[in-house]
Amino acid sequence: MSGPGHQSQKNAVIGRGAQDEIAPWSPTPGRSRDVDIVVVGAGIAGLAATRSLRQRGRSVRLLEASARIGGRVVTDTETFGLPFDRGAHWLHNRAANPLVAWGREQGFDIYPVEGHEILYVGDRVASSAETNAFERAYRAAIRAIGKAGKRGHDVCPAEVVADAGEWSATVHQAIGPFEMAKDFDRFSCQDWWEQEDGDDAICRQGYGSLVARLAQGVEVELDTPVNRIDWSGDGVRVHSQRGSIRAACCIVTVSTGVLAANGIRFDPALPARQQEAFNRVSMGIYNHLALQFSQNFFGIGADGYLTYQIPNGPAKSPAGMGMLVNQGGSNLSFGDVGGEFARELESEGVDGGIHFALGELRKIFGSDVDRYFIRGDATRWGSDPHYHGAYASAEPGAWHQRRVLRKPVADRIYFAGEACDRYEWSTVHGAYRSGRKTAKRVHKCLTPARD
Repeated sequence: MSGPGHQSQKNAVIGRGAQDEIAPWSPTPGRSRDVDIVVVGAGIAGLAATRSLRQRGRSVRLLEASARIGGRVVTDTETFGLPFDRGAHWLHNRAANPLVAWGREQGFDIYPVEGHEILYVGDRVASSAETNAFERAYRAAIRAIGKAGKRGHDVCPAEVVADAGEWSATVHQAIGPFEMAKDFDRFSCQDWWEQEDGDDAICRQGYGSLVARLAQGVEVELDTPVNRIDWSGDGVRVHSQRGSIRAACCIVTVSTGVLAANGIRFDPALPARQQEAFNRVSMGIYNHLALQFSQNFFGIGADGYLTYQIPNGPAKSPAGMGMLVNQGGSNLSFGDVGGEFARELESEGVDGGIHFALGELRKIFGSDVDRYFIRGDATRWGSDPHYHGAYASAEPGAWHQRRVLRKPVADRIYFAGEACDRYEWSTVHGAYRSGRKTAKRVHKCLTPARD
C-alpha cells in the first residue's frame, strides 16, 4: 500500500532533503560478497535492523517492495486534512514501549488513552442491568481464554468460551476481531495468554509520523521487490527486478502473509517446518472505517470507546465494529472491523466499508449521522499484496511455531518482525525490538566488521 503523501522513488535516503540517490552497485574485485547483510522490507523491523547493523559498522542494503517506508505503520495527512493512521494506531503497552519515551524526546505529543466507554443497545444507552450483563459475559470469556492459555492449552477460544446468550456476538467481536483481528475459531488461547498487556497511548501527529522520524537518514531502495533468495552456495544472493546482491546473510522482515503466499522464492526451498510456521502464525484482518464529522454527537468526550450490542446470527464472524470516537478532539472517528467479516467487507470496496459504518451508526443515532458526516475512508489490509493482512497470531495448535520463526536457516537467512516477537507480537514496538535483536544476533555471527 502506498500511503498518501509519500513520493515513489527507486532509491531514497529518508529525511535527507533532495533524497539523494544511492550509487548503483558494482562488484569489488577479489571479494565474494557486495555487502555484509541484505535486509528485506522497510517496515519498522527492517528499519531498526538496518540502523543497528550500520551503527555496528556493517554494510547493509535495505530493499523495500513498495513505494514508501513504514510497512503497516503509515500516517495519511491528506484524506482528512489531519493525521489518519491507516495501519497501526495505538502505542500499545505504553509503560514498556520504548517508542513512547523516544517519541516524546523527539517532540511528539504522545498522550495516554483514558477515554470514557459507552454501551448502546439499539438506539439508546444501555441500562445498568444491561451493562452489567455485558461486562459479566466479557469477563467470563476473558477468564476462560486466560485459564486455558495459562495451563498451556493451545486451543481456540471457541472451545472454551461459554455461550453468553444475547451478548455472544458482542463479546466475540470485542475480544476476537477488535483485539486479535481474528474470530474465536482462528487463534490460540496460549498465544493470547503469552502476549504482554498494558495501557495504550496515541501519538497526536500519527504513529506513522513517529516511525518516519525514526527512519531519517536510513538509505532505502524503494520499488525493489525481492522475488528470490538463493542460499545454495556460500552466503546468499538476493534477487530483485533490479538485479542481484551477494551478501553473507539476509534478514527478511516481510509479513508471514507474504511468506505463506510464496511472495519470495527460496532456492533451495526452506525446511518444511519453516513453511508451516509461515502458514500457522497467520495474518488476521483488521481495518479502519474512518469517518469525519463536523460535530461530536456521540455523547462521549475525546478518545472515547463506543460499543453496541451486535445481534447474534448464523455467521461465525460477527457483523459489527468497535469504535474509537472523536480522536484527540478532532471529530475523526474509527469504526474498526476484523476477522472474516472484515475480509468479506473488503470485497465491497472502500465505499462498501463506509456505507456499512454509517449504516450501523444510523441505527443508533438516526439522521444526525448524515447531517454531520463530511467524508470517510476504509483501509483494506487483507487485499494488499505487500502484506496480506494486518498482523499475525498463532492458530490453534501452533503457538510453538513462533520459536520456529525466530530460528535462522543455516545462519544465513534470518526472520524478524512483529510475528517473531514472543511477547509483543502484533505491535509496532514488538517489531522494532525484533529487528534490533535480530541485528545483534547477525552481527555476532559474522566476522568482525571491515575497516
